[in-house]
Amino acid sequence: MASTRNSGRPLRETLRSRSVGEVCLFVDPGDPGLAGLLYEGRRAIVGEPRADELEARTLKLGHAEYAAWRQQQRRPLNHMISGAPLASDAPTPFVLDGLACHGVWWFYQCLKRLETDPSRALVAAGTSGRNRLRTGGRTTFAYRGEEIAVGSPAHGALIARATEAKVLAHPHVRQALMATGTSLLWMGPANAEALGRYMPFALMVLRFKLGPR
Repeated sequence: MASTRNSGRPLRETLRSRSVGEVCLFVDPGDPGLAGLLYEGRRAIVGEPRADELEARTLKLGHAEYAAWRQQQRRPLNHMISGAPLASDAPTPFVLDGLACHGVWWFYQCLKRLETDPSRALVAAGTSGRNRLRTGGRTTFAYRGEEIAVGSPAHGALIARATEAKVLAHPHVRQALMATGTSLLWMGPANAEALGRYMPFALMVLRFKLGPR
């Protein structure tokens, strides 16, 4: 079960007082306590016809009634960020720690290159295309001299910082983010990759920080 890593500090205070990158070190993106604070609603369940039929019979609802009930359960609507301009692969240039990045996707991919490899900067800048790179089986990577475990909160913190740099660099991205209201942001099917877990989380934290206090 996901848990908060904030040593008892109230969750709202952690979100307000910590930087976006630091929040990833102290709060698990799946912490159930985030519901009602960062977002409302829940992730929509992908429908499976037989399961839907069984649930409808159990609830004694007709087809139209069941469809309306399912829609009601999903409100406020969830928002998939895998679409411009919030998407990781949207060309939204920013600079992070002196590294010019074409977008969050390219920053995420560049970390799979060795820090000593000159091509890391080329991948970040988007000059080598949008290919998904492989780590070669490595479970850690180096960033500014620090060895970071793949998929760790520290890895997530880097993604969060890149996401923040993207959002702050582009007014239209901020506008799109705030337009999501209190929706639960997510990135396609659930997976264990740090990008899919931490970028939507970082966006919701930024939305929380940028919104009315």
